[in-house]
Amino acid sequence: MILIKAIRKKFPMSEQFPFQLVFKDTKSPQSELPDHLHDWYEIVYVYSGNGMFFIDSSFYEMMPGDVFLIPRNTIHRAMPQRSEPVTSTILYFSSAILPDLSLGDTFSLTAIFEQLRSSKQFRLSLEGTDQEHIQMLIEDIRQELEEVQQGSRYAVMLTLHRIIVALSRIQSSTYREPSSLTTTSSPWMKEIASYIEHNFHSSLTLSFLSQKAHVSPEHFSRVFKQMTGMPLTDYLHTKRILKAKRLLKDTDLAIEVLAEQCGFQSMPHFHRIFKKITGKTPAVYRRR
Repeated sequence: MILIKAIRKKFPMSEQFPFQLVFKDTKSPQSELPDHLHDWYEIVYVYSGNGMFFIDSSFYEMMPGDVFLIPRNTIHRAMPQRSEPVTSTILYFSSAILPDLSLGDTFSLTAIFEQLRSSKQFRLSLEGTDQEHIQMLIEDIRQELEEVQQGSRYAVMLTLHRIIVALSRIQSSTYREPSSLTTTSSPWMKEIASYIEHNFHSSLTLSFLSQKAHVSPEHFSRVFKQMTGMPLTDYLHTKRILKAKRLLKDTDLAIEVLAEQCGFQSMPHFHRIFKKITGKTPAVYRRR
């Protein structure tokens, strides 16, 4: 059974101000969403607690001062520890409030998200004054949303832009590669997740991947679902459909060619899974 539709987070489509703030929220493992994705960008700032964050195909430790920048349509899931649940602020926003203005500069408000998507390193670890600066800007947004003065939405948008600029500067000057989860009870998961990321368009089976990981298929399935929140088949379908959506939008490839490049062996199967996940046929999605 495909569970993908249940984990696509929806935001108000008619909202004139496509922004949401979840301020200093503390969640237990039970209250977190399973693996999900959505059409908005997301910035997560961690104040306290510990846990893991699964983003795309990588696992990260969640520590105070960490910032996670999540591009649109990227699979992710927060996994706070039961004993030390994470308190964080989350900013959700659509591209509608990230204007593409060059201003004679090479900087772009969306560039940092695309850079992180390419490098698959979605975490920034802030220290000292950088933490204080980001916390201050988040507090400014909270006050504007609560007080609702004249021009509050413009103030929120401009402050969000300042946060992105600040994080872009930090990323370019002091970025350090995030540490992998060497403490996980299943160290083979990182290698398998990386392998899937680079080969999901190929014919991957539970038997093949479990042999590659040197574990039984039953153990592989159990651990994979625990770590990613979804069965292997659903995960592969999601990765393939996300690639198909990008190709439908950005290329003129024939749908048959596109489906094959994404790892689908037949057109009926591709159409069925694409419509199951997106609610549209590939042709309708391309036209829209």
